[in-house]
Amino acid sequence: MKRFTQLLTALVFCSLIIFISCKKKKGGEDPDERDQVAAAIASNVWVPTSVEFDDANRTEWDGFSISFSYNNDLDVGSYTVSGVPTDDGASDVWGENPSWTFAGTEEAPNTGTIVRTHDGIEMSAQLDNPDTPTVLTLTFSVEDPGARTAGFYGTWEFVLEPQ
Repeated sequence: MKRFTQLLTALVFCSLIIFISCKKKKGGEDPDERDQVAAAIASNVWVPTSVEFDDANRTEWDGFSISFSYNNDLDVGSYTVSGVPTDDGASDVWGENPSWTFAGTEEAPNTGTIVRTHDGIEMSAQLDNPDTPTVLTLTFSVEDPGARTAGFYGTWEFVLEPQ
């Protein structure tokens, strides 16, 4: 009987260890904050209601649009822009190979900051309502590395609405 009790205790202990160490699949969990914010951003094509560069209104971005995508499994996204002005240096504002992720860590994400992975630029990303967004504000600074065209490095603010 003592041997049976020891065996039963060992089985219960092993079962608890296995149960505790098992991790739910991501698809079965409630979406985390990053997934919710990314889904809200990626649910629309965004067009500017205003574009400011160093606190000055820039109307040449009127035909601009941006759309986002996000891969929940890899925690990385991409974006596509169109209608970028043809002025020399304007394409530098959004960069080449546009990919992004949220700042912070998986355990402590900062969904208010998007990091462009191709150039490291951090963009403040504010949604007016994460459930049904009607305004997305992106604020970021493009630094002058010496190769950018004058007039396009500085602080940008894109106030966007769904198209």
